[in-house]
Amino acid sequence: MVHHNGAMNAWTPEATSAFVARLESAERQIYPLAMVDTDRYERAVTLIGLLSRHLDGSGDSAEDLELLRPKALTRLRGIASEQAIVLADLDEGAVVDAALAQRYRVLRADSAIHSSDRAIEEARAAGETWAALEAPDVSTLGFATVQRWVDMHLETGVRLVRTISPDALTGHARFRIELLHEGPGDSSMVIDCDNRQEWLDEAAALRQALDGQ
Repeated sequence: MVHHNGAMNAWTPEATSAFVARLESAERQIYPLAMVDTDRYERAVTLIGLLSRHLDGSGDSAEDLELLRPKALTRLRGIASEQAIVLADLDEGAVVDAALAQRYRVLRADSAIHSSDRAIEEARAAGETWAALEAPDVSTLGFATVQRWVDMHLETGVRLVRTISPDALTGHARFRIELLHEGPGDSSMVIDCDNRQEWLDEAAALRQALDGQ
């Protein structure tokens, strides 16, 4: 864990958003190399993997990882020397950020598990019939073009998943609902809607139907 001093308390949601955008930009810069320069790509990916293993267990937040970045850059150079991997024609900052992105995804996944458990406990204590498990925020928007909301029906465990994503051909928003049933013989229902209001209305109807069971 990174310990902060009093001068480092100014981290904001905007700072997290900028951090995530930079990591995403680094990945966009590196991974397309596979199609145009396989040698550079293989060296970059190898270094990202080795540095990611070094970062495993480091930091608990985006701010922690940002503070670790200078040391990660130094460690990258050490790894490259130890493994005799040419670093001269690679963007060191992008390699470090791509490794940080992998660590950040692990932190996000761990956080989601704990957040879901807490959300379920709080919803039950409040007498709610649904628990809100997932919603877009500044620490996830940079990693995906899909906006996603997940709610769980407490009595049945059914999950209502709503997404908004851009159509690959037109760029227009696509509105989708999935109803996921957990357990043996898992099943799901998928509804594609034409607009936001229809999407909201369909989700409300599904909620009402499950509450009435």
